[in-house]
Amino acid sequence: MRQLFVTTVAAVVAAGLWAGQAQAGKVEVKGPHVCCKQCVTIVEGFMGKVEGVSEVKAAAKMPVTFTAKDDKAALAGVKALIDNGFYGTATHDGKEIKIDVPAAKKEKADTVTVKEVHVCCKQCQNAINPLFTDAKVSYEGQGAKKTVKIEGKDLDKAAVLEALRKAGFNGKVE
Repeated sequence: MRQLFVTTVAAVVAAGLWAGQAQAGKVEVKGPHVCCKQCVTIVEGFMGKVEGVSEVKAAAKMPVTFTAKDDKAALAGVKALIDNGFYGTATHDGKEIKIDVPAAKKEKADTVTVKEVHVCCKQCQNAINPLFTDAKVSYEGQGAKKTVKIEGKDLDKAAVLEALRKAGFNGKVE
């Protein structure tokens, strides 16, 4: 009887472990602007605090990868990247992760201000500046997330945000 109990408990524990492993998966985010050691340190720092996320790997000009214990953790990890000023396309075990990100209104302005953009170094600035060749680009703030101000003639707010996202950055248009 005791042996049957031990065998049953072992089977239940093994099934639980197997189910937990089946839910865990690899997440890959392609495209975020990670250009230097400082970017890598920043990404690995905040991603290491996301519940259910482990084995975070970031390298310059490479996809950000991590293991997520389940779909909820995968989504939380990608959202953490976006909330910290990065942008890219993500998959969880090969399946696309769709994330709702606020779009900017398609309206014209001579100044477009984008807050909370990851700009930790001169290389980040050098990646943003050429996106807006007919405009003046300036950066405000301390730390890795800055406000990027683009000043020009008849700038389209939606197009500015789209250009930043294509280059691996994210932020909030005022």
